Parts: sequence; C-alpha cells; structure tokens
Amino acid sequence: MTRRRFSSACVATALLFAPCLAQETFPLRVLEFEGNDAFSSADLAAVTGLEIGQMVAKPDFERALRLLNDTGAFESLRYRFGPQDGGFRLTIAVQELAELFPVRFQGLGVGDDEVEAVLREGLPLYAGKVPAVGPMVKMLVAVLGPWWEQQSGEGPIVADVVPASGGEGFEMLIGPRRQTNRIAFTTFADTGDVDALELQRVFNHAAVGEEYTEARLHELLQYNARPLYTHRGYMNVRFCPCEASPDPESEGVLVSVRVDQGDVYAFGEIAWPEPMPMDPDALARVSRISSGSVADMKAAYETMAAIGEGLKRHGYMKAHARFDEQVDHDTRLVHLQVHIDTGVRYVFSRLIIKGLDILSEPAVRKRWGMQPGQPFDVRYPAYFLDRIKADAMFAGLRRTSWGLDSDDSSGRVDVTLVFSGEPEQAR
Repeated sequence: MTRRRFSSACVATALLFAPCLAQETFPLRVLEFEGNDAFSSADLAAVTGLEIGQMVAKPDFERALRLLNDTGAFESLRYRFGPQDGGFRLTIAVQELAELFPVRFQGLGVGDDEVEAVLREGLPLYAGKVPAVGPMVKMLVAVLGPWWEQQSGEGPIVADVVPASGGEGFEMLIGPRRQTNRIAFTTFADTGDVDALELQRVFNHAAVGEEYTEARLHELLQYNARPLYTHRGYMNVRFCPCEASPDPESEGVLVSVRVDQGDVYAFGEIAWPEPMPMDPDALARVSRISSGSVADMKAAYETMAAIGEGLKRHGYMKAHARFDEQVDHDTRLVHLQVHIDTGVRYVFSRLIIKGLDILSEPAVRKRWGMQPGQPFDVRYPAYFLDRIKADAMFAGLRRTSWGLDSDDSSGRVDVTLVFSGEPEQAR
C-alpha cells in the first residue's frame, strides 16, 4: 500500500503580508479543497476544525492536514496559503484512495438509515464508501461498537471485504461476528436447463464444510454454480431467495437455493486485435465463438486457451490471450474485446543430451527434427520423447525428462533431454 503523505506550499507575495516567515495569526477568509470527489468540502472542513473568521497561523494548517491524514481516506495531502482580504486563503489539495468499497450492513437488526446516522455522527467523512483497511475502518468499527452494545447486540462488530451480493465487484460487509455453522448440503429448485442433481454435485463438492454466511454463500454460487449457466448463455442468472435450516444429523446447516436462469444471451461484436498474430485458418480451427451464436462463456475461455497454445507451438512461448466482456442486458448481447500478448518469439538453438553413451546419442540426434533457428514448438520435446519410448528405441530405459534454457534477450532456447536407467539401443 502506498504510504500517505502531506506537504505544504507557501505563496509569497509582494504585499506587506508575510505569514510564512512570521507566526502571526490572521483571520481565515477562505477555505477550499481540490481533488475531492467521494467527500464533500463541507465534510472535509469539519474534520479540519477550521472555521471562516477564525484567527489562524501556519501550525493550524499543519494540524488540519494531520487530522485529515488520520482519517485514512487519502493517498496524499498538501496545502498552500496566501493573503486574502487581510487574512488567509487556504487551499487543501487531496488525493483520495483509488479503491473505496460500498458498505453493506448485515445482522444489525435495524434499518440501514439508522446505522448510517450513527456513523455520520461519529465519522464526518462517512459517505457510504470506505477503504479496505486502515484508520477509517478501525474508526467505523469503534463507532458502531458502543452503539451495538446499547442495542444489546451479541458479538463484536467486524468489517470484511467480500464479493458483492449482486455478483459484481466487492463490498465492505459490516455486522456482528457470530458463531457460524458450516454448510452440510445445498439443494436447488427451478434449475431450468441445468440438471438439478448435476448442479448439486458440482456445487456441494466446493461448498460442503465451508462456513455458512450470506456473503460466503453468494461467493460460492458466483464461482461454482453460475458458470454452469453462463456456459449455456444465461448471463443474467440469479440465485436466491435462499433458506438455511439446521441439519438434524450434524452441526451444520442445510441450504436451499431457488434459481432464476433468466434469458439466453448471444455473442454480439467480437473485436479481434489488429494485426492478428495468428493465421486465419488456424484461428478458425480453434475458435468456438462467433457473433450471433449462444454466448457460451466456457467456449470463450477455451478459445483463448487454444489461441495461446497455438501461438506457443510457433515460437511464442509466453503467449497469452484474454478478453474483456461487455454485457448489454437490453439487447441480450455479449460483446467481446480480445487481447493477445505474443511476447518474444523464440527459436531453437541447440540440443543437449544426457544419460546416453557415445553410440546411442548420435542416433537420438538424427531423429530430432527441429533445426537451429526454427520457431520453437514448446510441445515438441515431450512429443519427441514419447515417440522414443513408443518405438522402444532403447532397452533398459526407465525414465526420460526434458528441460529448457531460454534467453529472453536473444529469444534462443536450448533443450536438454535426460535419459535415466541403462539405456541401450534396441537391436
């Protein structure tokens, strides 16, 4: 995490006004803020403790910055001041933290409005979003703790970043820590095109034994149940209402989930990179996605993997293909922007053989088909050794292995083949 910093800048003028040099006090005429988006200027001013008309000097400005810094809401802070109508004009520039997470309350037994009112009274900068960690989170928990005790609440208040209940991004979940049971089994109803037993088998394999909380359940559904629907084009599938009940045969809970699979989506525009680093015919052989076809997201991921593997066979050892998806719920289309990073193109340099005698080694080299300077195929060494064993070229051969020594700067690859045992060329 970047260390927060703050600094000051003094504005010199030709007027008979030199507060930077003398620690005299003058009235504060203007207090303004720059760079604030998540927090209002009025809330920031309240944190500083400064008021218009107040007699202030430079130490007061530095104290104001320390108070803002102590909130933990800013990446950096700085200020500058100058003359204004016989007093000071103070400008504070803030850089807010890049990641602020929306807050969701759970298990507090009252409406969100009441909890937020408590927080706004104790935290002037509370605006519904908080950083993942730091002083602001600690102060938030400290403010809600005494209030929760007054409500006769059980368990300490905790704040954790969890996957958002809506299925996209993350959120800060705030509520009492409770003794949680573990998921004993989960059943699904109204599963649509996905077989209920298959859904239960896949989901329970990942979920049984996990601690049961609402947030954890949604996370498990997101990563273990949703793919079975997006594989079929159901991009707006929804899970729950969900119910949990004690399992009479264990200390866990039985969970029931109702599914709304929604509508089938299709692939819209598929934007391939230009120029395309793969031959069109080769791309056609591995691609399983096309505009107008069902938005099978499993096929999209498999296509990216196949593109990467295909490029690796033509010298691009570190090739990687991925896509960004844009889901249009109005038209029920999924648009893909494909990105392909080929990296350096590697060529075969030399073959090193270990474990063979002076008679057997030349026979292996003669069979090796890759020539120096040829684009390096990452699959060839394993294929070559498999052929050696399949053809029973050596007797007494127990094990083979291979390794690569690549030079990123020159793009050259040395291959080492290792033969273990007492290999003798078969007659």
